[in-house]
Amino acid sequence: MTITTVDACTTSADGTRIAFDLTGPGRGLAPAVVVVDGVLAHRTPVTLAVASLLGDRVTTLRYDRRGRGGSGDTRPYGVDREVDDIAALLQVTGPAALLGISTGAFLALRAAADLGSCVTAVLCYEPGYDVAGGEPPTDPRMIAGVEACVEAGDPGSAVELFLDLVGMPCRLVPRMRASPSWADLESIAPTIAYDGRVLAEIALGRRALMGRWHCIEQPVVVAHGAASAAGTATAARSLAAVLPAARRVTLPGHGADVPPEAMAEAVAGLLGISP
Repeated sequence: MTITTVDACTTSADGTRIAFDLTGPGRGLAPAVVVVDGVLAHRTPVTLAVASLLGDRVTTLRYDRRGRGGSGDTRPYGVDREVDDIAALLQVTGPAALLGISTGAFLALRAAADLGSCVTAVLCYEPGYDVAGGEPPTDPRMIAGVEACVEAGDPGSAVELFLDLVGMPCRLVPRMRASPSWADLESIAPTIAYDGRVLAEIALGRRALMGRWHCIEQPVVVAHGAASAAGTATAARSLAAVLPAARRVTLPGHGADVPPEAMAEAVAGLLGISP
């Protein structure tokens, strides 16, 4: 069976173009899932493989978060605007589950709290922040430091700063700079600070997620890789513990190396269809 992926775009509430691709039968013809990427990612090969494996049993929408790929960007940035982007995409799919990866998991949960029944369920893959740990949800350098580099016209240093924050050995950075993907990372460097603000709003502000866990009544699966760092499992465990309707699962592999088959099976289980 040949599964067709169609490229398209929609418009968010503030007029920003949001680019996406759609795999599967389309609105109303199958359960739907919208993929919410994490920091420095957009429409990755693994999520395309997941969409292909789900095939015509699921309508899978993958999009470029604002400031990335084919999507536009409207200043000033606000997490509410990213939730508006998801709302616009749900107009395309109809009510849908969200697959949030890394920091995208917390954006997906924010959307679930804000948009209610338009979000049917959430799969959080490696959310990466221990919500019970009491530590600040994000290093201030992920916002102020990154923004300073970008404003100085040095997006490469913004990417390097983020890589340092997540613990990448400095000896590996020259190899990354020499890779074909580095130019793409530089082009979306400003969005690192966007993810920093998503994380900051877990605990800060009038509508902090930590005060709204009870609003997320949709089924939630919190998943992590069996071979991921111990802190990743701790973060997944802490998040599953505070959500009203959550369960935790362990997938083979780790991080971006999780087999697409395992991720597709987790999505199928969340949607209540055969794997």
